[in-house]
Amino acid sequence: MSFSEILKDAVERVEGAVSSMILGSDGIPVEEYAVEKLLSLEDLGAEASTMIRDVNIAAKDLGLGTAREFSIISDKCGIILRQINSSYYLALVIRPGGNYGKGRFVLKTTVPKIENEF
Repeated sequence: MSFSEILKDAVERVEGAVSSMILGSDGIPVEEYAVEKLLSLEDLGAEASTMIRDVNIAAKDLGLGTAREFSIISDKCGIILRQINSSYYLALVIRPGGNYGKGRFVLKTTVPKIENEF
């Protein structure tokens, strides 16, 4: 399966999901798939590097180890980011009424399908 097919599958498996992307921890997008753009994926990529850095600093300061997953839930949408490896993340954007639990599960089970490609 190509990255594009994997991202499409992730979106289709989660009620309320509208887009998914693979991005580097530096914020540079590798691949994206969207049926609807609740937010600019380019902007998400640009802001992701700061979010990833800040979450990892907080996790380290709290003695939690590496932050493998984190999410932002807002009035407009939810964003779940799951670590593929130390340099890449898989992100899923979900409408407010979407199934966030299923989104987390889908990301957790999708990462092993692509992690060897990185």
